[in-house]
Amino acid sequence: MSLEFIQHLRIRLPRWVQAWTIYFLDAIPAFLAYRYTLLPVLQKLGYSWHGLVVVFILLQVGWGILFLALGLYNGDPTVSRFREIQRLVMTTFTVLVLGVFINSLWSLWPVTPEASLRYWLLLTVGLIGSRVVFRSFQKYLLRNGIGRQRTVIMGANPRGLHTARQMVNHQQQGYDIIGFVRAQDDPDYPLDKDFPVLGDEPQLKNVILSNQVSVVVLALEKLEHGRLMNIIALANGSPVTIKIVPDLYEVISGLARTEQIYGLPLIKVNPNLDTLYNRVFKRLLDLAIVIPAFVLFLPFWGIIALLIKIDSPGPILYRQARLGRDQKPFIVYKFRSMYKGAEEQTGPTWAREDDPRITKVGRWLRRFRLDEVPQFLNVLKGEMSLVGPRPERPYFVDQLIQEYPFYYRRHKIRPGITGWAQIKHPYDRDLRDVRQKLKYDFYYIENLSFSLDMKIALSTLWVMLSGRGR
Repeated sequence: MSLEFIQHLRIRLPRWVQAWTIYFLDAIPAFLAYRYTLLPVLQKLGYSWHGLVVVFILLQVGWGILFLALGLYNGDPTVSRFREIQRLVMTTFTVLVLGVFINSLWSLWPVTPEASLRYWLLLTVGLIGSRVVFRSFQKYLLRNGIGRQRTVIMGANPRGLHTARQMVNHQQQGYDIIGFVRAQDDPDYPLDKDFPVLGDEPQLKNVILSNQVSVVVLALEKLEHGRLMNIIALANGSPVTIKIVPDLYEVISGLARTEQIYGLPLIKVNPNLDTLYNRVFKRLLDLAIVIPAFVLFLPFWGIIALLIKIDSPGPILYRQARLGRDQKPFIVYKFRSMYKGAEEQTGPTWAREDDPRITKVGRWLRRFRLDEVPQFLNVLKGEMSLVGPRPERPYFVDQLIQEYPFYYRRHKIRPGITGWAQIKHPYDRDLRDVRQKLKYDFYYIENLSFSLDMKIALSTLWVMLSGRGR
């Protein structure tokens, strides 16, 4: 057997095993749902034992084909549990609705809508439970070094070393960095002793096969299209996933959106941000959450206001000019968490950890993110959204636009009370620190979706309840 055949088998066999494992794990809640909801109804209708078995098998085959077509048997251990559960619920609910609708027209299914609803509910809850258990076990194995993908980085340079360290620090993503491949234009750059150089660019295919590599990450100093195609051609025939670390300018400019087709990222230029979700449903979702939350939280405003007044002199609410969608200025509201006149001597500055300007009550409010609650008013007025890039002050926006010309991209959508950058990155200390935070902001903008919004909202809720705010 050739090295390429062994490599194909080594990569594909675990995926097949994991996919079949998911299928049989799904069969357990599927059988229980069938046993306690549909089977009693079918028995009353006079179905024989063989008929009951056939119905269960047909249901399982139908679910299996549908889940396979929708990619719900993906054995990748880094699959997002939240997104997988969302897709499971949406898929099974859609089938339920369509089934009940079609059956009301042609009476193809002898089970009542009530029994079908009970079946769907028990099946969905069971599937969620089995998937959470399976994915959690996979991630447990990843943390213990089992199931990671052997990865090499082409680019023995500062960018490659930074990429390697990031992957090592986030091993739950499933990458096992085994070394570097030196690109032709790499400088003589010292690497960590933990990351050996396995070969040079022309030897890429041999490095892949001899080291059983699953992922090649291209972290080149200069991203030229011709060079990228040549490097990809070097790995031709090898069953590896190729990932590109794009030029930072291309990514954070907001003009590029990476998509993956069989592991090969594509760059989509100028994606449309004016989607139906962003234009209509996101606003409706904001109102549906904020209006009841505003009413429920209103009685606590008095308590917080009293604590602020007792702690230090000054107004209860802090008002500050910010720039919103299309760079339109508006006034943002917050519970005051700093001493009155905190910036009179220093002028506008970014907040930081252990900031001496923050009051005792303010530190407590920030810890639980309660200082942001008055921004519900901004959401009701349509100036902000629950989730989005944080609005910035005009003073800083002027500097940031000069430093990062495509900073304006953040103003294409409504700013948010919380965002991807807020749950991923600490306070900005200076303009240089903004560079990292912009990555998260632009990632959110280019991947804006209901599932991402819900993930950020739930993560923020956890930060509030756990008191891990900054």
